Amino acid sequence: MEKIICYDDFINESLKSADHVDVRDSIKYARGISSENKELALSLLGSYTKCKKGRITGLSLHSDLKKKIADGNLPSGFDMGIDKDGFFVHTHRARCKSFEKPELIGIKEIKFIDSTG
Repeated sequence: MEKIICYDDFINESLKSADHVDVRDSIKYARGISSENKELALSLLGSYTKCKKGRITGLSLHSDLKKKIADGNLPSGFDMGIDKDGFFVHTHRARCKSFEKPELIGIKEIKFIDSTG
């Protein structure tokens, strides 16, 4: 009898390979990012979050940013990221400079970054 392999089983087996590193582990051991920001990043994980070279990208938006977008009728075609200097918004083409807190990211930066997406 031939064994039938389900797509989900195939994905799970491929993720267990030696090359795969869980993004949660990468965030835990990221250098230069404060422990508070690491905890926040773990709570905002997205389906395509990445952590490379001391930069976490692809996070869900912080609640303060969501309020700002809802209040100002701003677009939401971007993601949030964290690096050693703080929080930033980004698309696959561009990112804004880093700010200490997510609520400090201005409307001007949000509009520009969204226009690059």
